[in-house]
Amino acid sequence: MIFFNNLTKIYPAYLTKKEKVVLDDVSFKVEKGEFISIVGRSGAGKTTLFQILLGEEKPTSGNVLFDQKNIHKISAREACQLRRRMGTVFQDYKLLPSKTVYENIAYALEVTGSSDEDIEKYVPEVLDTVELVEQAMHFPHQLSGGERQRTAIARALIHKPDVILADEPTGNLDPYNTREVLDLLLNLNESGTTIILSTHDKEVVNSLGRRVVTLKGGKVVSDSKKGRFIL
Repeated sequence: MIFFNNLTKIYPAYLTKKEKVVLDDVSFKVEKGEFISIVGRSGAGKTTLFQILLGEEKPTSGNVLFDQKNIHKISAREACQLRRRMGTVFQDYKLLPSKTVYENIAYALEVTGSSDEDIEKYVPEVLDTVELVEQAMHFPHQLSGGERQRTAIARALIHKPDVILADEPTGNLDPYNTREVLDLLLNLNESGTTIILSTHDKEVVNSLGRRVVTLKGGKVVSDSKKGRFIL
């Protein structure tokens, strides 16, 4: 499904004072329906890997294939369609503070030109999926950290993506809310959604018992089917 192929990303000296190799000849595949954790300490290259996959950054060399298409050599229209197949979840939620839970999710449909009928149909469905029906009219400041992250996941789900990219989604959460979010991601995976989780949380990784790709210094140093955090 996704193939990171000899991916290298180097930031030149004029941007960082000193040339910085963030990714160094990274290669691995993500199969459809997998739940994979990409782990490593801060600065290992995890976020840059996601940015390249989303088309927000271009690799210095190598490429990324999504269903055998080079994501950096497709038309703008194809790139837009591709991004809709990938839902994103971040550590800091990125919710709109002046909008309710319902409105935050609906907004993701509004900006893509969805009809009022589709919004009224699909938003309640994802609210039910993430168990936030009762909080639909609450604003982000009225939610717990776990509820905010579940709202962010609902927003990521609204276009029925094939892949969820979760970049440190439990970084701001306590153990209880961390478990809630992980269970939700696992349930989504069981229903067929591919999950790519980026984290440096040892306990999260070790509790999952799923495939783990470990980055260190921009290189893949381990790829284990039922891995543990080894750094």
